[in-house]
Amino acid sequence: MKITEALIAEHGAFYAQLDYLEKTLPSMKTLAEIKASAALLECALKTHAKLEDDLFAVLEPSLDQLGKLETVRHDHEAIDTCLAMIKHAKSRPEAQRILSRVAHVIRHEFDLEERIIFPMAEKLLRPETLLKLGKMWAAKREVTVS
Repeated sequence: MKITEALIAEHGAFYAQLDYLEKTLPSMKTLAEIKASAALLECALKTHAKLEDDLFAVLEPSLDQLGKLETVRHDHEAIDTCLAMIKHAKSRPEAQRILSRVAHVIRHEFDLEERIIFPMAEKLLRPETLLKLGKMWAAKREVTVS
């Protein structure tokens, strides 16, 4: 499996989580419930972002030339900042607003990756490199890919 295929598949799992989060967020009754949902999302995003960073490091010169490197960094920083803000939120409405913003930024980031970055990787990297990175992904995720 190529790394691009693996990361897109992970996006699919995140989309389901974001859909559920956006559906249930308005009815969450407590600040603790919102913070727990944000913590779960953050935990999953950390490992996903690290795996993407490995791919982006290979693509960095091309991303920079397209002006997309700054966009990727900005989105990642915005997500991290918002998730940290939720930890310190004092009210349920504040945390709901921030978590809703996080979901929006994540969707924007995934769209950029799926429309521009992953196709760029497919064009610029050799198939063997994409497969090697995919094997590294499988090892880190502790899954077997034939």
